[in-house]
Amino acid sequence: MDEDERLVRAFRGGEESAFAALVIKYREPVYRFVRRMTGNHEDASDLTQEVFVRAYRSLRQFQGRCRFKTWLLRIATNACLDHRARRREPLTLEAVEELAAPPEHGPEVVAELRERWQEVWEAVQALPGRQRAAVVLRLYGGYTYGEIAEILDCSEGTVKASVFAALRKLRARLGAPVKD
Repeated sequence: MDEDERLVRAFRGGEESAFAALVIKYREPVYRFVRRMTGNHEDASDLTQEVFVRAYRSLRQFQGRCRFKTWLLRIATNACLDHRARRREPLTLEAVEELAAPPEHGPEVVAELRERWQEVWEAVQALPGRQRAAVVLRLYGGYTYGEIAEILDCSEGTVKASVFAALRKLRARLGAPVKD
């Protein structure tokens, strides 16, 4: 039994501090994922809190068929998709500043890189929700196709097809050659 399983069991047994330990352990990974999905700190902070509220309310029904982290990221993905559907407006990218070139580069290089990152970010944000989630998890999160399938609650083949379709759309939108 791993640490997460022990904490889930302890929480189910009435030990509230076990859930607090899970929050401490996963707050940053959930925030980073949600930040990539939403593009700004305020939404990411609010949604991270919402993810843990949803997890708290549902943890007694968690059946353990997947890892706790996978289950939590599935909740985070659904929260991001729900949020996007509620807003129905384009998202901005505060994170462009964080991705800018190191200070040793000249201002022209920094400006060019910021512009390109903005283009990439806008292209990713224009993807349908599930494709965007699959790309963010794969490219930014480093998850395997199998792990993404668990998180998105679909088959590995569906994830591969989603990533392939998303990358094809990104290449087309960004003017890169489309590979067959």
